[in-house]
Amino acid sequence: MAIEIDDWTCRFDFPDGWVDLTSAIELNSAEKAVWARETVNSFNPLDLVASRESIEKELISLARAAEKTHSVLAAAYFAVGGANYATFDVQIFGEDGVVLSLDEVESRLLGHKEIVGEPQASRVDLPAGPAVRLQAMYQSKGLLGFGKRLSESVSYGLLVPHSSDVLLATMTWSAMEHSDQLTAMADRLIPTLRHVPLDAEGNPIQEGGNPDA
Repeated sequence: MAIEIDDWTCRFDFPDGWVDLTSAIELNSAEKAVWARETVNSFNPLDLVASRESIEKELISLARAAEKTHSVLAAAYFAVGGANYATFDVQIFGEDGVVLSLDEVESRLLGHKEIVGEPQASRVDLPAGPAVRLQAMYQSKGLLGFGKRLSESVSYGLLVPHSSDVLLATMTWSAMEHSDQLTAMADRLIPTLRHVPLDAEGNPIQEGGNPDA
């Protein structure tokens, strides 16, 4: 999966079980329905426990959520059987002339009003550069404002080289019984992040300075 934003792109290597939602974000309702149907058709029917219709509805809902949050990349992890265990999204923040430090990025992440309990913040060195890692529990309002919904996320905030942008990559889940497994999955996925510069025509530029063929 890849995203392109002005003069650079970023890539992640997603293992089996992940569904790319990015291509469905800008589709209209009818197109999202077709996309969801085709996506479910790509699943192994012998592995499915959940109904095809329920998975299609879940995919459409996830694509709409990614559209609402202006994610530039979004994906969903489906376990064997068809249950959606986690979502992953990338958002880009920044203002012209405003360059944030990692300390400021960490402060803003910790200032999220829905965080409950004790968040775990740390610094990590990724192949793509230094980053802030935050693991926290979040409590939000339920449907129509009734009840409360608890979720857990692992977020990584990175400063994009040669720009004032901040890349925020977040994996979120509410299946707390699988928290250890999903945390490990997030920590394996993030190091595959690669920033790739683009030429004037939007083609990825190789390290040697030549566009990819």
